[in-house]
Amino acid sequence: MTTPRMCQATAQSGEPCQAPAMASSDFCFAHDPSKADEADAARRAGGVQRARQMDRNGCGAPYPLPAWWPLESAAHACAGLGHVVRETLSGRLAARDANAAAGALSALVGALRASDLEQRLEALEKTLEHRSKP
Repeated sequence: MTTPRMCQATAQSGEPCQAPAMASSDFCFAHDPSKADEADAARRAGGVQRARQMDRNGCGAPYPLPAWWPLESAAHACAGLGHVVRETLSGRLAARDANAAAGALSALVGALRASDLEQRLEALEKTLEHRSKP
């Protein structure tokens, strides 16, 4: 088996491009100067498609807005996790997007619970301080 010719361009990282060169060029489609307009159009179309996919997959605020939106409490964030699970199991949310959302929601739950505990501790400290004064 022959090794494909590799693109002669340098990637933005400064490393050599890892894509195979097109048969009629020393460059891959993305780096071929004669295909620059086509490559730009393809990138724009990909961005538009990704935005549509995110809308279809339920990324962002659900519509209509549920009682737990915006995520202002640990209970709201837990309800949001439930929403992510339902959307994923129904096939409306890609597993990769669900994983990212679940990680963010889990972190939010932890932060909100820690904040709640800090507020409760502060209130207890004030009560004890008030009681200890003669």
